[in-house]
Amino acid sequence: MAGLENLWSHFTLDNEEEYGAEVPKPLEETMHQLASRFFTKRTLNVESVARTFKPLWKPTSELKIRDLGENILPFEFTDALDLARVLEFEPWTFDKNIVAFKQVTNVEEVPLVEFSRVNFWVQLHDLPQRSLNQATGKAIGNTIGKVFDVADLKDDGEGGEFLRVRISIDITKPQPRCRKLWYEGK
Repeated sequence: MAGLENLWSHFTLDNEEEYGAEVPKPLEETMHQLASRFFTKRTLNVESVARTFKPLWKPTSELKIRDLGENILPFEFTDALDLARVLEFEPWTFDKNIVAFKQVTNVEEVPLVEFSRVNFWVQLHDLPQRSLNQATGKAIGNTIGKVFDVADLKDDGEGGEFLRVRISIDITKPQPRCRKLWYEGK
């Protein structure tokens, strides 16, 4: 120990070394989190879920999956666009069962999330040509669930045969097996 103290007493810094070097702080990686509930009675295998969804979603960066029990899995995306793409193409199923997603800010809030709604694209057919518009899509869509978007007819090609409406549907309430909506055009 005395030898180390002796060496330390002879240690000096020159002028350049005295001020040190500026080292940038490591960037804290932001994780974009998506909570999910798999509506199945079977116990989930996280590896099987990963083998199914990773090739489908094709994330551009790392994707982490954890098991919180009760068929609840949080997905952590490094890239926000990967998460947005998953939500854009809802609904998703696993082993023929629906999966409900909810974007969260941290994993600790996942057990408190209510997984009761899933977003669907619904096609509304047999409407008069003059009624293929946003207002009709919202009016009819609101009888099914909460309307998020009505697709622009120009984006759906030249057919103009139906309206596409993005609707959040409460999957905890029983839905009629087949629902025929009547439209009375003006």
